[in-house]
Amino acid sequence: MVALAFSVAVAAAGALVVAALVLRGNDDGAPSAPTPAIELDAIPQDGTVLGSPEAGVTLIEYADVQCPACRTYAEAVLPSVVAEYVQPERVKAEFRGIAFIGPDSEKAARFVYAAGIQDRLWQLQDALYRNQADENSGWVTDDLIRELAARISGLDVDRLFRDAESAGVTTMIDESAAQADAAEVRGTPSFAIQIGGAEPQLLELGVSSTELFAALDDALAG
Repeated sequence: MVALAFSVAVAAAGALVVAALVLRGNDDGAPSAPTPAIELDAIPQDGTVLGSPEAGVTLIEYADVQCPACRTYAEAVLPSVVAEYVQPERVKAEFRGIAFIGPDSEKAARFVYAAGIQDRLWQLQDALYRNQADENSGWVTDDLIRELAARISGLDVDRLFRDAESAGVTTMIDESAAQADAAEVRGTPSFAIQIGGAEPQLLELGVSSTELFAALDDALAG
């Protein structure tokens, strides 16, 4: 799969606005961030889903943990999504990991999905984004995973490593890839909005944060 440009949003003048484009070929690793972008422990998780199961609208994100634009979304936009939509139990967020950049993408996806078995997917995903390094540099090491996982409350590290190699995690990765292909996802991060049990509607690639929030508001309005 070829990843196309994504409009990255950052805070400016009290509002989120489009600031830059991050391309698939960008190999400049951003500095590690020492603290989580969001406090996640108090928010319900169920596998790949963050938020109340009663929320009628789901924001689906297709992401590659190696993708610089996905990191920017997680650090600059997701906190507002969580504060304004997920914590008030209006929207739940669903992670669908796809690995297209290289071997580190697949290894990261395996461990993120394995963390989801213990309902800690979003914490490990956040930690990996904060320690993201140059694409395909071999940065997703067992030592890094153990170090980051050990800091996550409630995450059994030994079980995490066992589950990462399981057939169940392989199935989850394959299912996400099939869903992305069926939805004709062309780059990461890509987003779809699902209302109840209806078919998810993929948003246009390169959607800004303003457009993303407007789409969520429209979905909530029915």
